[in-house]
Amino acid sequence: MNKLFFIAIFIASGTFVYAQKLNDDLVKRANELKKKYEDDKIVILKSTSEYEFYIDNKTNQLNASLVDNLEFISLQSGTEYIQRNYYNDNSYIEEYSIENDRGKSVNYEKYCGHVQSGDIFYSDAKVCAYNFKFDFKGRGINFKSKKVYTDPKYLTKIFFSDDIPVEQRTIKFKVPEFANIELVELNFDHFDIEKTVTREDDATIYTYNLKEIDDFSEYENTPGYLHFLPHILVLTKSYKVNGADVKVLSSTSDLYGWYHHLTEQVSRDVNQLKSKVTELTEGKTTDLEKMKSIYYWVQDNIKYIAFEDGLAGFKPDNAKDVFYNLYGDCKGMANLTREMLIIAGIDARLAWIGTNRIPYTYDLPTLAVDNHMICAAYIGGEVYFLDATEKFNKINYNAERIQGKQVLIEDGDQFIIDTVKVEPIDRYITKSVWNYKLDGQSLTGEGKTILEGEKKKDLLNFLNNQESEDAEKILKVIISGSGDVDHFQISNFSTFDREKPFEVSYTMDLLKNINSFGDELYLDLDFYEEFAGGRIDDERTIPYSFGDKKYSKTIGELSIPNGYKVNYLPEPISVENDYYSFKMKYHKEKGKIIYSKEVRILKPVLPVKEFTKWNETIKLLNNFYNDQIILQTAQ
Repeated sequence: MNKLFFIAIFIASGTFVYAQKLNDDLVKRANELKKKYEDDKIVILKSTSEYEFYIDNKTNQLNASLVDNLEFISLQSGTEYIQRNYYNDNSYIEEYSIENDRGKSVNYEKYCGHVQSGDIFYSDAKVCAYNFKFDFKGRGINFKSKKVYTDPKYLTKIFFSDDIPVEQRTIKFKVPEFANIELVELNFDHFDIEKTVTREDDATIYTYNLKEIDDFSEYENTPGYLHFLPHILVLTKSYKVNGADVKVLSSTSDLYGWYHHLTEQVSRDVNQLKSKVTELTEGKTTDLEKMKSIYYWVQDNIKYIAFEDGLAGFKPDNAKDVFYNLYGDCKGMANLTREMLIIAGIDARLAWIGTNRIPYTYDLPTLAVDNHMICAAYIGGEVYFLDATEKFNKINYNAERIQGKQVLIEDGDQFIIDTVKVEPIDRYITKSVWNYKLDGQSLTGEGKTILEGEKKKDLLNFLNNQESEDAEKILKVIISGSGDVDHFQISNFSTFDREKPFEVSYTMDLLKNINSFGDELYLDLDFYEEFAGGRIDDERTIPYSFGDKKYSKTIGELSIPNGYKVNYLPEPISVENDYYSFKMKYHKEKGKIIYSKEVRILKPVLPVKEFTKWNETIKLLNNFYNDQIILQTAQ
């Protein structure tokens, strides 16, 4: 009886919560917003973030508080949302509340723990997730929370946008006179952001307002959000307490000093590594050979398991721990590489770097400037940047994600700022040779493709985890392009060697690439058709990322069969600019039809201003692909 009574009360209370009267104004607003955001279920009506800097009475150190207030509205019935609060060892969530638009508490589910993405564990980043439901269209829910940063250098960047549309966004900073804080405004140019600066007591109030902010998460092929989303970088440089100046991060020297202080705390007990280094370098007569052996061993044997952009974990793991555990994050792998190289007598150092997701340079003293650690080794006056997280990366080749980026290299109490070289486009080349045979109305051929650069490295990394029969299936998909994968057979492919190009040989039966009409044969010698579907949406307002630079060069040959003559060859095309080039041509030569194609993506990111030209180029490209060779029976 008591159990039934409890269930009845639970159901009744739940019904009461979800059957509360709707606010007519919010229902009207929801209907208006649904016309504006057709594909969205929830919108943030108003999002306010207020930051205040103060001296903590207990620690006598500068702290920062953040009060977030978000007003949600549902645009359809029966939907739900997960609000996330991130924190780490240097910040904590002090309080929060979740109420409906009438100020009543709502039911929600809460989970707090470490951040995890797939099998990657972010050991220093934590999150509290709050899942709440909207019963009807027009229902409003308000989320409020307060977070405290116990170390202000961990307060780095603040965005205006969210993962759902925001109608009104306000960001406010209250900066007291005793705190030296710089607010760096980034990517503001194409946004109507209102800024006001006022005085309140002994503090300066900076207020930023932006209206009607779209959700950018729906787009694919985006560069790092820091490249195009408006945001504010908070540089906490110093503060005064009890008449004394306290530095936080006022310069690159301060930033390096803090990094160096952390690395000095790492144990240098590496005796257990010496036998492995001796084994790896036995018979190696040059430092370059020794470095290769050690670098490739770390790549092959240490599993990368951690993170790139956690904020609290800037201290590398001990090299011996990474060695025995056979796993580590980028810092641990860089440290292991360094220590093993030093044992081998090579000048090796830790180096901090921001991948291409980050647009900042070391002119900005902030923890947000980098998200990765590698090893810098000096041999014969040349510096080699070694990133053991890049499996199958060969010596003296820098991964796309760090090319052109500044790197901060340890040098005792000092530091060196260098720049990772940009690899020439020739190191990305994929060469294909197709030899065709026309027998009646059958078009068959043999092909060979040779891969270098990022494409080869990624392919080797992927194939290394596959069974041999699965590897052949994957290779068929890769070499067939837009052709029918079932009409390709793999003849042979090379072993996994990071020092050599990857080669794959194959045969093809191009049933769909030949048609006959009367005394004419219509042929298409290109089954791959790079970028045929590469048109960019006219509504897109953010840059397009190709992932990396690309370079493919193809030669196709067809002997003109006896009894036929060439009646028509497609007109060549040639488009070339600073971002890409496409060159395609058919011509006759000594009884053969020769097809040549060269495609180069010279920069990995295409800016919005280039979209119109790009789409015009893709139209030309498709016109060429859709055109055909015409052979006619000789009279």
